[in-house]
Amino acid sequence: MIKTIIKAELRNITRDKMYIFFSIYPVILGTIGYFLIPYIRDNSPANSLIPEIVAMFLILLTGYVFGAISAFTLLDDKDDLVLMSLKITPISVKYYVIVKLVISYIFGFISTLVLVLATNFIPDASVFTIILISMTGALQAPGVALIVNSFSTNKVEGFVVMKMSGLILILPVIAFYVLSWKEMFLYIAPGFWTSRLIQMELIPSFETNFTFTVYFILGVVYNLVLLFFLLKLYSKKSNL
Repeated sequence: MIKTIIKAELRNITRDKMYIFFSIYPVILGTIGYFLIPYIRDNSPANSLIPEIVAMFLILLTGYVFGAISAFTLLDDKDDLVLMSLKITPISVKYYVIVKLVISYIFGFISTLVLVLATNFIPDASVFTIILISMTGALQAPGVALIVNSFSTNKVEGFVVMKMSGLILILPVIAFYVLSWKEMFLYIAPGFWTSRLIQMELIPSFETNFTFTVYFILGVVYNLVLLFFLLKLYSKKSNL
């Protein structure tokens, strides 16, 4: 069953040029960042946070991209009546959707991990630390997929919702300038927790309320709870 869904997902991606472009987008981001960040660092004023912000944004965007791919393949399944057809088979539609979300997470995790290791965006971080950062960052993928499908009924609406959901990537940037108890207003952003982990590695002197481990645990728990409620919302709207 899982192999069938994976094959179907890969077939959906390779048959559409837009999905192919999205798939190689992390490579494009990594290549740009590999040359851009050192240039910015060499030409920025002292104590400028611009290089760190760009690096963090590129890392977060990787998981977001695979969330967009899964979002539109799910919309394709709806348009092609795949989800409707599954209702008359022994296969649970919700199980099918969950497997696709897990696939988007795996793709997002692998891409984020490879991106960070290949570009050395976080030069002083250990491999284990990069794995933890990739794990939390990739949770955006199923989140974006569910947000787009919960609030849109076709690809046109999906593009609009995807662009609007992109605003959540701005909040982690603000986190560079928000400290102490005020950071609690940014907790709603799924990418905030990953951004804090990245900030703590890029700027060791950065003062934070919690340790790296606590931010990681809180980030995983928050994102999983958010995914649970988004899945409930999507299931209710789609009558799964």
